[in-house]
Amino acid sequence: MNKKKILTYILGVVILVFIISRIGPSKLIETLKNFNFNYLLPIIITLLIGYVLSAMNTWVICLPFKKISLTNIIKYTFFTAFFAIFIPGKLADLLMIHFLKKEDLSMNQSTITVFFDKIISLFVKVILGLIGAIFILKQFNFLFIGIPLITLGIIILILLAVNSKTFIRFIKKHVLRKYSSMWKGISGDLKNYKKKYKIYLLYNSLITLVKSFFESLLFFLLFLSFGQHTNIIEVFFVFALLSILILLAFPVGISGLGVRELIGITVFSTIGVDSAVVFNSFMLRITLIYIMNFMLFTKYHDELNILKKSKIWKRIKF
Repeated sequence: MNKKKILTYILGVVILVFIISRIGPSKLIETLKNFNFNYLLPIIITLLIGYVLSAMNTWVICLPFKKISLTNIIKYTFFTAFFAIFIPGKLADLLMIHFLKKEDLSMNQSTITVFFDKIISLFVKVILGLIGAIFILKQFNFLFIGIPLITLGIIILILLAVNSKTFIRFIKKHVLRKYSSMWKGISGDLKNYKKKYKIYLLYNSLITLVKSFFESLLFFLLFLSFGQHTNIIEVFFVFALLSILILLAFPVGISGLGVRELIGITVFSTIGVDSAVVFNSFMLRITLIYIMNFMLFTKYHDELNILKKSKIWKRIKF
């Protein structure tokens, strides 16, 4: 492990300690004691539905290429979520390219699927986040307006860039280099997909809206489980904004642990959610994800071993 990664982990822990000391351990424990276990099953179901909808997004984009089993795509979605614990930022999502290739999609088809899925998801959340910041939070500052607008600008630049032959040539020559042949003709394939299969991009956008609702519903239920009543509409738009901020935040800590909670407390405080409730909600969510990943690892240990020659991986088999 390099020094930079160690420092980011330390910084994540420092931020967590700062949050705990600022809220107060006694208040966090008192809030935790108020947890209503009647909400646990709905929370778990809502969390799982979010992953299933994410898989449906990928599956829909794939349809023009090949009819792949939705069950397999769901499994691969959980796999990428598993690796997100170890890989910083959203880089783990790129592993879906590897899994789609196992379903006999070409490198171009797999890349196009992931590209459109992530761009549409980000675009939808930016729009929802801006609506939330302007009409719900009424916050006109850099954090709530500036960052989403910059993100929107980046999305537009990316879409313009993939249509530019000059940009594609630059990427092939200076970034991909000897690997550029793996994505031969991808620019034409992207344009062809946009021209012929716009309806599938629309389906993806609609599913993304539904997925965003269930992701925000998860936090609505988490807050309720700790006795905090909120407005589901406010949570819906605020969560979209939160997703953008977390995505763009510097990847410190273990899978963003620390920074994610700090941003969550900052954003949800604007709609009156108690800091202790937000922190405990994030902790419960990540605990459920870790439990889910542990169960996934025990069942699909061999399939998760992407580096087939890894001796360490074999030693920790259950």
